[in-house]
Amino acid sequence: MDYPTFRELVEETSQPVILVEGTRNLPESDVDLLVKFAARLATLYPHAVFRTGNAKGSDEAFAKGIREVDPSRLQYVLPYARHRQKSIDVHSFQIALTDMPDAVEERAADRTVQSSPQYKELLANRNAGPQMQAKARYLLRDTMKVIGAAETALPQATMAFFYVNREDPMKGGTGHTIRVCQKHGIPVAFQDEWMGWPIVTDRE
Repeated sequence: MDYPTFRELVEETSQPVILVEGTRNLPESDVDLLVKFAARLATLYPHAVFRTGNAKGSDEAFAKGIREVDPSRLQYVLPYARHRQKSIDVHSFQIALTDMPDAVEERAADRTVQSSPQYKELLANRNAGPQMQAKARYLLRDTMKVIGAAETALPQATMAFFYVNREDPMKGGTGHTIRVCQKHGIPVAFQDEWMGWPIVTDRE
């Protein structure tokens, strides 16, 4: 996705939901870049809300930038209640997978398998023990960030920014989230794209 496409999409949506997330292994040299980029987005598009999963690394850096501008426009979708609670501003919205209706979890499980069939067995046996349950919750959380849930007034995402592992961008939970976006026609942009946009290079 290029910058003009992004700008048109956001400006034509009454309240766009922008995912901001990526790898936990964010190089220290890029932390400030993500913070500034997120803050710039929040400043330029005051009608947008931003959604993250509250993981360390990229999620945390993006969230910091949004929080500096307006923490009330930051949404956290969590695998379980009080997940890394100390990093969440009291003015931000948060909802945990464990607080959602069973029907929401079942739908998320179905969409997870559609996007990442390799997790079919894990999802089918997610209640077999604590370890399986924990792994499944993080995957389901990643799916929920994208598809939302009408039952909880959580709309589907409009588009997503990712900071990915360049050697293997489709690895792990980040890769799964990208696949969910692609499955549902939600535009995505990786850092090698958005780092060259005018709002990053100060050409706008």
